[in-house]
Parts: sequence; C-alpha cells; structure tokens
Amino acid sequence: MKKVSIIGGGGTIGSAAGFLLALKGICDEVCLIDLNRNLATNHVMDIDNAITGVSATRVYAGDMTDLAGSDVVIMTASVPNRNVTSRMAFLEDNLKIMDSVGRELAKYAPDAIVVMASNPADILNYYLYKKFGFKREQCIGYTLNDSKRFAWAIRGVTGLDPDTDLFAPVIGEHGGSQVPLFSQVKYGGKPLTLTAEQKEQVLNKVNNWFVEFNQLNINRTSGWTSAVGLAEVGEALLQREPVLMMESAILTGQYGWEGLSIGVPVLLNSGGVHQVLEWELAEEELSKFQESAKLIKETIDRVIK
Repeated sequence: MKKVSIIGGGGTIGSAAGFLLALKGICDEVCLIDLNRNLATNHVMDIDNAITGVSATRVYAGDMTDLAGSDVVIMTASVPNRNVTSRMAFLEDNLKIMDSVGRELAKYAPDAIVVMASNPADILNYYLYKKFGFKREQCIGYTLNDSKRFAWAIRGVTGLDPDTDLFAPVIGEHGGSQVPLFSQVKYGGKPLTLTAEQKEQVLNKVNNWFVEFNQLNINRTSGWTSAVGLAEVGEALLQREPVLMMESAILTGQYGWEGLSIGVPVLLNSGGVHQVLEWELAEEELSKFQESAKLIKETIDRVIK
C-alpha cells in the first residue's frame, strides 16, 4: 500500500494536490489533514464523487496520528496568502507552524519523505531537517513551479508547439533570486537558443509573475500549478527508478555549498533524494546561483541561531 498524507489538506494547494493524486491513482491512500476537519471532510466527499469509476484510491480526512504509515507527507500548511512581494514575508509565521507540525511528523512518520510546499520552501525545508532529525534524503523543498513558469514564459514569448516537450529548468532560491537556466533549455530533446530580446521578455514574465498574482488581493495561492507539480513529485517518490526534477535539496558540498537547501537538479525515487546532480553551468548562471545560495545561507544561519 502506498500512502500520501497532506498536512494542510483543506487548503487550496493541499486539496488540489490530493484530488489530482487520487484522480490519477498514483497512490492507494490519500489522507487530508487540516485543523478544520470539516473542511477536509468536505473535500473528501467531493473528491470521492469525482473519482468514482476512475480511480480506486481511498481518500479520507484524518488527524496527525494518521500520519503513521505514510510513504510521503506533503506539507502545505501555511498562513494565508496575501499581497506580498517576497515569499520571505511568510517566514516568521510559518516557522511557528513548522515547530508544531515538525514534532508530530517526527513522532508519527519519522521515515516518511517530506515534501515542503509551504513558503519560503528552501528555508523551511532545511529548518525541518535540522531541528527534527530527519535525514537529508527525506527532505525536499517543492520548487518545481519555478520551472513550470519558466516553460510557460518561453512558450508565451516564442509560440512553440504546445504538443512538443519543453525542458526549462530553474535552480536557486524559490523566490526573487531564482536562476532560469537558458543554457539547459531543450525543445523536443534538442537545445533551444533564444535571442537576447526573447530572453529579456521571458525574464520579465517570470520575474513579475509573483507580484502580479498577489496584487490581485485574492486570498488564494497557486493551487492548480502546485497540484500538477506535486502529483509529479509524489509519483516519482513512489517508484524505484530515479526521475530527474528541479527541487530544493540539502547540499553536502555540491556547487561548493553545504548547510542549506536550494533548488538544484535532483534524481528522486522511493528513497527520496537519490542524487544531487552537478551540471556544468554558463559562467553568468553559476555566478547568479552563488549569489542566490548566499542569500539563503544567511537567512538559514539567522533562523537556526
């Protein structure tokens, strides 16, 4: 039996991820855990109706004790989204949530792989690892949305065929110092070269997205995008064969850094982070990655102290 539990399962991201995991039949059980038990139960009843005749996945609402037996735990619990210009604005409040939830995770699911989708994901992922004694392989910060938005921006600027695969990786912080890797972009499996003007347009779309989204003043985060990515991550973490993804992982000397979690190319499988890949980057990209890592490390050092 493969079980995925979602903490914050009544929220936008948690419920959407639970629905997609169940709809695709990626796991045998999906447990939605939320302080508002009725809200989680409401989603369960709706999801049950939606997947009838499509998937045999069991979906149910639970509490922290139901974390027991989880192969993967997706952390989406967070303070409400609001009009901010940086994910770091959520740090202080979400650290308090991690202090409470981390103890429950360590108690009931000490061997589970934890996917940190609460923000700022890099900082909170490392904090969970450091404070509650999880293995670094178990802790993954969810940053795949950055790569999805990079691909969205490239397609929007270039008008590429939507049916042809586009690989557009992003490394670095899940935030303002993220580093889109133009040198690694592949379209249909082959390198794709963009003009300087196209690159500028792509970066404008990527860099302005978060601010424009929050300026709408809607108390909602990016549930659908996150659900698609989290379902992909969940599927990778429930199989033996390693899958390449761009996620925040705890480094142990890769790219010259340790003592932090940051977006990098990783191979994921049922053991968690199977391997951190060290790509040969363009000089400018590597320099920006180093700057991003420095920002994260400074914040982590302050938080840990």
